[in-house]
Amino acid sequence: MDIEKVARKYAVKNAVEHGGECDPSSVIGKIFAEEDFDNKGEVTQTAQRVCRKVNTMELDEQESELQEYEFDIPEKEEHDPIPDLDVNDGEEVVVRFAPNPNGPPHIGHARGMTINGELRDKYNGKLILRFDDTDPVTKRPMKEAYDMYKEDYTWLGYEPDEVRYSSKNFDTYIEYAEKLIDMGKAYACRCSQEDGQKYRKNGEACPHRDQSPERNMDLWNGMRDGSVDEGDATLKIKTDMDHKNPAVRDFVAFRIIEDPEHPVTGNEYRVWPLLDFQGAIEDHVMGTTHIVRGKDLRASTKRQKYIYRYLDWEYPDIMYWGNVQISGFEAPVSGSTIKKMIQDGELEGWDDPQAPTLRALKKRGFQPEALQEFFIDMGVTENDVEASVKSLEKENTRVIDEDADRYFFVANPVKLEVSGIPKDLEADMQVHPEHPERGKRTPELEIQEGELGIFIDAEDFKDGFYRLKGLCNIKIDGETAEYREGDHKVALEKDADFIHWTPNHAKQAFVKMPNGETITGRIEPNNIETEEIVQFERFGFVRCDSSEGKSFYYAHN
Repeated sequence: MDIEKVARKYAVKNAVEHGGECDPSSVIGKIFAEEDFDNKGEVTQTAQRVCRKVNTMELDEQESELQEYEFDIPEKEEHDPIPDLDVNDGEEVVVRFAPNPNGPPHIGHARGMTINGELRDKYNGKLILRFDDTDPVTKRPMKEAYDMYKEDYTWLGYEPDEVRYSSKNFDTYIEYAEKLIDMGKAYACRCSQEDGQKYRKNGEACPHRDQSPERNMDLWNGMRDGSVDEGDATLKIKTDMDHKNPAVRDFVAFRIIEDPEHPVTGNEYRVWPLLDFQGAIEDHVMGTTHIVRGKDLRASTKRQKYIYRYLDWEYPDIMYWGNVQISGFEAPVSGSTIKKMIQDGELEGWDDPQAPTLRALKKRGFQPEALQEFFIDMGVTENDVEASVKSLEKENTRVIDEDADRYFFVANPVKLEVSGIPKDLEADMQVHPEHPERGKRTPELEIQEGELGIFIDAEDFKDGFYRLKGLCNIKIDGETAEYREGDHKVALEKDADFIHWTPNHAKQAFVKMPNGETITGRIEPNNIETEEIVQFERFGFVRCDSSEGKSFYYAHN
């Protein structure tokens, strides 16, 4: 089999799929998938050479050539990744997304935001954004994060029907805590944390478990009014001390926290519910019908079901999913780590392009439709999922490529004087290769006495025959360059590299990269507006942050 022909076929296909530029590594993978060639080095070199040639072609030329090839394309199995729910006739589906607002949402939160939003839309139900903000110590809520969540959830495309603050519902938690005390299903425990853990581990009842409801109520009131010191008592829910999972055995529902300085309630409350208790009560009060949660929270479900059983409530239908790991970000997908990096000056803020937050992705030019499709396609499965940000980038390319106009950006620019230029020479580049109706880019050329000053990338300043894309052919020899006759077909025949360039009067532009670096270069004269997403050819997609200052954020290649 002819390696070059196989490479050409897949290079053209890959280029058309990615807006005119093929990826050699993908092409090499396709070649070996078709046939096991012995000489892997030759395959690699051939594929790289063929890709360079294909990348010099205009997109319409690539599309025309693609018609000559045949591919075995397996039929994609149609499926609905959004699960069907068990819904009774006339029942309103109520779902919730319940974050701890100790920082703004990041890519890890977007899965829950998307799936619950899709379930609401699929069943024309109700979506509640509930802030589980009752841990003012370990995961202390951040005041600004509340609004960030509301803004980012709406940006993602799923405006919540209701927003709840768990920290504002203490009267309800206290009401049900006291009901459980009266029923003999909750007790005030004065064991140390270490002793409590020992009793649970051994399946033994602690000395306070069988106290009378009256005694438990006295201690509970002491916890609330300050006569019992912080750390001296907790309120526990009775379960089954013989349960095979020690984590399910009598669990803490409330603890004392002095002067929490909570961003919503200040120091109004002294006893604070733990998540399993607070979440169980909230889901009942809200009328939650379906819960989607991580499989690592199965023990939480078991603990909460005791509360529901005691109070004669029906527990919501529940689905579990596996952990998801999304690699490829500079900063870890961890709110606490991101916060520390900001405090240490390693990140400029929550929207720093290195961060995996939704506001950072938005700043870089990622679109909500791309995130939706990324997580919808991931679906709801108990299998652990490992994904790369590259897959998200691919979805985003699909969304933005159609509207993103093309421009030249020259990084590491150096000045090049080209002699022998005809006085009537004009640049001729399309604004978008797939949309000729958008017109052409014809930057003004400053030709003086047959010489043209331009900027090219320092890496392109090498002896040889080249094509200045959309302009003319040149020959570089040492420190000088000369005009050469012929159109781009001549350059193709000579296997010449195509060079991107900007005119002498091109302004500086600044591109903030996902690794925190800023690349300074020259940008083709343009009318790019702030917030507009464009493609710098052979560089990548960028979002304009300031048209006046020519400041951009890099999205992806």
